[in-house]
Amino acid sequence: MATKNSYEYSGVSADESGKSLPTANKTSLKQRIWGSSGIIVAVFVSFAVGLYAGCMNNDGKGMLKMNNKEMNMNKSGKGHVSDGAVLVTGATGRTGSLLYHELKKRGVHDVRAFVRDAEKARKELGCSKCDETEGIYVGDVTVPGDLEKAMSDGAVTKLAIAVGGSPKLPPDMQRKVEFDSVVYSVEALANAHGESRKDLRVILCSSMGTESPHPPSFFGDVMHWKLNAEAFLSTSAIPNTVIVKPCGLPEDMAGKNSTLIVGHNGTIMEGSPYHSVSRADVASVMAEAVTMSNSCGKSTDLRFDLCSIPG
Repeated sequence: MATKNSYEYSGVSADESGKSLPTANKTSLKQRIWGSSGIIVAVFVSFAVGLYAGCMNNDGKGMLKMNNKEMNMNKSGKGHVSDGAVLVTGATGRTGSLLYHELKKRGVHDVRAFVRDAEKARKELGCSKCDETEGIYVGDVTVPGDLEKAMSDGAVTKLAIAVGGSPKLPPDMQRKVEFDSVVYSVEALANAHGESRKDLRVILCSSMGTESPHPPSFFGDVMHWKLNAEAFLSTSAIPNTVIVKPCGLPEDMAGKNSTLIVGHNGTIMEGSPYHSVSRADVASVMAEAVTMSNSCGKSTDLRFDLCSIPG
C-alpha cells in the first residue's frame, strides 16, 4: 500500500551506498530566447533542432518566432506520437496532471499514470475505474517494487518524472522523494528492458538554481537532492535524457501566452524583473520532449533552464 506522507508528486550508475554524486555536468551552451507566438510547445523543437543553427545575434541571443504550420506537426495535425507507452510519475500533481492531459491531447495512445491515491486520480485525471486497466498505477515512488510493477511488462519506453517534495518534509523524506525515487524509477525502466535500451528516454522536471552552492534556507535539502538526481540521470545508462529546470512556478499564472527563455547555469534571468514560468508551459515542453523523434535534435541528452517573459 502507498504511504500517506505529506508530499506531492509534481513536479544506471548511482552509488548504491547512498553517497552523494558529483555535481552535474554544466554544458557550456549559449543562452537563447525563443518566441512562442502563443504556441509554446514549438520552443522545445526549436531548441533541439536549432541548438547549433546559425540563428544567434551578436549578443549571443536569438529570437525564433513560430506559428502553427512551422511546428513539429504531421499531416494529421498532431505531433510525433511516441512509440511505446509513457509513464508519468507524480501524475496527479500540479505539473504532472497537466503533462498527463497534454500527452493524451497529442494522441499518445498509451499514457500511464503513477499516483498515490486513486480517488485523487479520478478527480485530476478523469479516470473511471482508476486502476491498471485504465493505465493508472497506485503506489509510492519511494518503494522500488511499486515502480517495477508499473513497468515490468516492458511496454513503457518513455518515463516522465514530475515528482516534487516539499521543503517542509523531514530531511530523510526530502532525499527519498527528490533523489531516491528518481533512481528507483530509472532503474525500473532500465531493468524492464535488459540490454535493449536504445529506445528509452527519461524526462526529468528539476528546478532552476540547483547549481547554487548556497540556496535559500527555506528550500531545505531539496535543491541538493534535485542536483544529485540530475547528476545521476546524466550519467545513467539511459541513452536519451532531458532535464527541464523551470524557474518560479506561480499557481495563478496562465500558460501558453508567453515567450519562453532557455539557458544554462541559472543565469538567464539576471537583470530581468521576470522570474517565473507557468506549469502549463513546463508540461508542454516536457510533452514535446516525450513525443519528439530522436532525429529532431543534434543531442540526445539535454539539460536546460526554462523561464519566460510576457508576450
